[in-house]
Amino acid sequence: MIPQFELYDACLLIIYLFVIYLVAILYTQKRQKENSIYRYFIPGLSIKLAGGIIYAFYHVYIYKGGDTFVFYNAASDLVSYVSIFEPYTFGAYWNVFDSSVHDFSPMYNYILNGPDVLFMVKLTSFTYCLGAGSYYTVTLLFSVFSFLGLWYGFLTFSKLYPQLKYYFFLAAFCVPTMVLWSSGVLKDTITIGAIGWLIYGFANLFIFSVKPRLSLFHIVISSVLIFMLKSYLIYLLYPAFFIWVQSNVKAKISSRFLRNILSPLLIVSMVGALVFILTSYSENAGKYSLDNWQNTLRGFHSWHEHLANTRDQSGYTLGEMEYTFLGVLSKIPAAINVTFFRPYLWEVRNLPTLLGAFEGLILFLMFCYILVKTRLKIISYILKNKEALFSMLFALVFGVVVGISSYNFGALSRYKIPAQFFFILSLILVFFESTKTKAN
Repeated sequence: MIPQFELYDACLLIIYLFVIYLVAILYTQKRQKENSIYRYFIPGLSIKLAGGIIYAFYHVYIYKGGDTFVFYNAASDLVSYVSIFEPYTFGAYWNVFDSSVHDFSPMYNYILNGPDVLFMVKLTSFTYCLGAGSYYTVTLLFSVFSFLGLWYGFLTFSKLYPQLKYYFFLAAFCVPTMVLWSSGVLKDTITIGAIGWLIYGFANLFIFSVKPRLSLFHIVISSVLIFMLKSYLIYLLYPAFFIWVQSNVKAKISSRFLRNILSPLLIVSMVGALVFILTSYSENAGKYSLDNWQNTLRGFHSWHEHLANTRDQSGYTLGEMEYTFLGVLSKIPAAINVTFFRPYLWEVRNLPTLLGAFEGLILFLMFCYILVKTRLKIISYILKNKEALFSMLFALVFGVVVGISSYNFGALSRYKIPAQFFFILSLILVFFESTKTKAN
């Protein structure tokens, strides 16, 4: 069922927008006097809320379908299912949230095609209650969560590089497809917000050495959300964050002798922790486990090719694919290109891919400009900056993963959001390093 926009939704939308902006104004009023960066809060929030509303109306009246309605309708049914037994009590709701797929009636099987989907439906059911049952206010609440996560990620990078806060704001809140696909009732909305909280937690704990308990809480909750919704992201995020932490810990040690002694110890501990995380997560990651990656990749390709052929969606191919380690490696250059610079303008078939095509063109021109600016020494500039290094490593590796697995520009525009975000951040930092070097 596609929820139409009715008088009830319009009234709720006005009320919720009023409350959100009232809280935002009260929150920033005092802080803006102490820190000018809070003048970006209301514009960033407005962009995200507008993105959520546009996303909702586009899917209701133009696209007329999508995962967003699966999550919303299933959450609506789940709330009704809870209220049958024990109307809207915390205990009843917690029992549902703590349940497994086997605890539900067979009539709800359409939502139980994976633990990630079930977890997403449970999260949506909470926002369904908070949003008074309206799809449009539920979308607003998702947008707010995504915004807050990105805001604290933005604050972290701006604290490290205050002179670049304007550019970080553009990267976090002004990329059209990122705004569109990370503001609706989608797993991507939750994961990109959680990534922002994760940046904030790691930076506070290991770089700024402030708020250790709160930072640890952010790290744990964000990691759980990402793992439950898109466990493969954990495989790629944690190595990048470990590299970031290791380089910052080394930088704090003034003694060269101690740095030389601690470096191998840090590397061994990071590798050991990484192996433990990967093996532990892989055992419980289902279709995203390391043992199942070949079958999962085949499944993604066949499904998205089916969508391209039957629903006129914009499919693409990287050529003949051998589902082996070497076969995947051979597609890395093409995968990076398709993730960051495609679709090309002549590959556009609908409005979302048109936005993606313009973004890809702008990003390509930006990348070429920085190549010229650094005189083709972009790698050396990345290695000079800890944040640029960890951002680019994650962006490239994740960009390869989504580029190889998507095979559909519509799906790619959603999946690549974290890679695109970190890629742009890294290019901004490289540009900063190049201008700093030139000034010296």
